[in-house]
Amino acid sequence: MKRYVFFMLVVTCLVVGMLVWIAQARVQDFRAYHTGIAQETTAGVAHDIARFIAEKERLVDLFAKEHLSLIQQLAARPQDEVLEQRLGRLVVAYFPNQFAFTVTGADGAPYLDDFDELIGDVCQQDIETFVATGAQLPRIHPNYEGYHFDILARFGSGPTSGILFISFHADILGATLRSAQTPRHQAMLVYPQASQLIEVTVDGARINWVREDYRLSADEQQRILSRQAVPGSVWEAVDMHAPGLFKNFYAGLLRQSALIFGLFALVSIVMLFYVRREEALRRRAEKHKDEFLSVVSHELRTPLTSIRGALGLINSGLVGALEAKTKSLIVIALNNALRLEALVNDILDVQKIDAGKMDFHRHPVELSPLIESCIRDSRNYGEQFSSRYVLTDAPPGIIVDVDESRICQVMFNLLSNASKYGASGDTIEVAITVNGSFARVSVKDHGPGIPETSRHRLFQKFEQVDSSNTRKLGGTGLGLSIVKLIVEAHEGKAGFDTEVGVGSTFYIELPLSAAAGTDLGGAGASGSFD
Repeated sequence: MKRYVFFMLVVTCLVVGMLVWIAQARVQDFRAYHTGIAQETTAGVAHDIARFIAEKERLVDLFAKEHLSLIQQLAARPQDEVLEQRLGRLVVAYFPNQFAFTVTGADGAPYLDDFDELIGDVCQQDIETFVATGAQLPRIHPNYEGYHFDILARFGSGPTSGILFISFHADILGATLRSAQTPRHQAMLVYPQASQLIEVTVDGARINWVREDYRLSADEQQRILSRQAVPGSVWEAVDMHAPGLFKNFYAGLLRQSALIFGLFALVSIVMLFYVRREEALRRRAEKHKDEFLSVVSHELRTPLTSIRGALGLINSGLVGALEAKTKSLIVIALNNALRLEALVNDILDVQKIDAGKMDFHRHPVELSPLIESCIRDSRNYGEQFSSRYVLTDAPPGIIVDVDESRICQVMFNLLSNASKYGASGDTIEVAITVNGSFARVSVKDHGPGIPETSRHRLFQKFEQVDSSNTRKLGGTGLGLSIVKLIVEAHEGKAGFDTEVGVGSTFYIELPLSAAAGTDLGGAGASGSFD
């Protein structure tokens, strides 16, 4: 259950990280998409407005050349209303969107009186700039009749030269912005040198857009996605996203992520419920199994003891001589009784260790004599497989805190395992070494080794690996698991090294006792037990 909770926490972190990563990627894509739209819009508007202004300059210059005679006559007789009206009709016919016109001398002084005040101070400033520099940078001129911008052209030469001045309604520029503006975006022309003054919107001149201040606010400047200067003018083409565009997108993205995470959490909770239920069922089944095994094991132990004792007495000849055939059958029955008793004892030991009910009477013990004693007690078992146990290295003075009987049980399991799976007539090598703060006892056989596919199953309950694939060996499949449980109860560890075709070495490591102070550099003891 704890593993599942930990797994779900890891998966939850991964899901949250994935959702955050996806959200960031979508935000970047969304912003890049609208930034790209804005850049295309401003580039298109700047190009179209610049071309429009250049075309107007060309047409005004062409008009001045085509009607040079009439313009010069009016310049010579500015009080002639007939000439003025005649030129005015031609201007209106040639430029339907014109707002006003006038004719000035080469010095920029108007020849015509502007009693309607259509030619204002800003217009006069444009004329003076044109006279001084020859450059014209159109900008929007406020006027009660209509907001407009100016186009100028020189006419004639010498004393008869002058300037033709024609103003156009600014609303005609709004059409270019309308054709370029995309949904959820705002396109406009801005005069940046005049405190970010809005000049033209999609509705035309700024006067058509009702607001108190026509300068871009701080919020509007933050919403600008792209801006580009319009060649030949004072303007910049600006594209800003609509208010709340990204905020609404973020909110929608947050709702989607919350929905996905909510569904994931719901599925996780449902799975947790079922896992907890299955875990409870598993524990109940495990408890029933343990109770059953415990009852069966205890119930079997008493009759098995009686059977083994009776068979032992018969086999010993105390109840009378036996025929050879009868004696062989008694030996078979006695051996199987012993195997069955070992199985029952192993099951009971595993249950006790798992339940924490096995008592360990630990005290400082010198390891080498203990291992020698364990090997001697196991000698008869090795003889069944023609195996010989050899203690190759046993330094004196190694002290460990152990339960002697349980360590002998561990050694018997390791030695019997080596005899069963080692080579026929094998010499099993036992060695004691010191590895840091641990004493290591290793048992080495010269059998076929353990295949890669079987190694992960070692030390598991009821697992038995027959690496030779030719020998059918007895055993409970609990020996190595008992080794691992007992050694871990001593704060040690069990492991193995193996090489196919060479053999296997199983080892246990036990922590050195605090009482260990003897020099371990002396000569090691060795001996054979066959």
